[in-house]
Amino acid sequence: MIGRLAASLAGLLLISTPALAQQAVDASGPIELHRVDPEANLVEALVVNARLPGPAWWKVSDADTVIYVLGVPALTPSKLDVDSSVLKRRLDGANVLIMGQEADVSLVRIVALALGGKRYFISSTPMRQTLPPELRARLEARLLASKQKLDSLDEVKPAFAGFVVANSQDGNLSISVGGVTDTIREIARSKDIADRPRIQTLPGYSLVEAVKTLGTAPQPLQELCLDAGLRQAESGEGGIKLLSERWARGEVRAVVLADRGFSRCLASTPSIARELRSGRDDAVVAIAAALGKPGKAVAVIELRSLLAQDGVLDQLRGRGFVVTTPGE
Repeated sequence: MIGRLAASLAGLLLISTPALAQQAVDASGPIELHRVDPEANLVEALVVNARLPGPAWWKVSDADTVIYVLGVPALTPSKLDVDSSVLKRRLDGANVLIMGQEADVSLVRIVALALGGKRYFISSTPMRQTLPPELRARLEARLLASKQKLDSLDEVKPAFAGFVVANSQDGNLSISVGGVTDTIREIARSKDIADRPRIQTLPGYSLVEAVKTLGTAPQPLQELCLDAGLRQAESGEGGIKLLSERWARGEVRAVVLADRGFSRCLASTPSIARELRSGRDDAVVAIAAALGKPGKAVAVIELRSLLAQDGVLDQLRGRGFVVTTPGE
């Protein structure tokens, strides 16, 4: 199992219970999740479905500048049909295209972690023996449903088991990274745009460091991550596909009100949550700076970071800029 997991991690970049939700723990002791997770709570007034064709857009403006902001989901299938007519129109003549925080992935570091970082994900005790009965039963039911042996994940810690079950198809680990945002960059550089914008890519967060952090997380957070991964798996591959299709149609409420899956685990991990806050704040600074130049610009920001309390739009409203929702 460990060999297969290491190979899956190394190849990852080559392919594009209510009780558990109450607290996470780091070295300092118990922490209430709503204080850790920067994307747990959304600003209701900003969660509005689109009126134009395609995904939903928000606007941030002052007297002489408008920034068109596209919120994108954290996970999408590698192939997704999206109406790009509004995007192309707004990119044409824009001063800058701001690409918000994404996972910063390094093939060399992933391979090194997979080959030499076993201490981060090995369980000293058969993992299922460490779980509460309900969580163990859900994991075993999931393994049976995917035709895996019940002990197939016993060597790894619960957080990694959550990652594996969330992203497995037919027993193989598979995840796409950056599909929608890569397409947006391609469009911005294409001949379809007569007056192409400068592309500003904001700092990402390290996937390797996130992996290592989860590997050293204490048991309550390990269990939360397994629960989150199981929720994603239980929704089925069609869950992500369906939500992505709804996002492409501008159905914002359906997307953000759905279970967050393994993303909830990441955002509930204190060190990763700090990275997410840093990315959110970088986006606020970049958009505010773009408002200093007359004309228009475009920003692409992860949807929950955009709409969360103290998120990108909430902070920009607090600075006195005008924020317009997709329904206006």
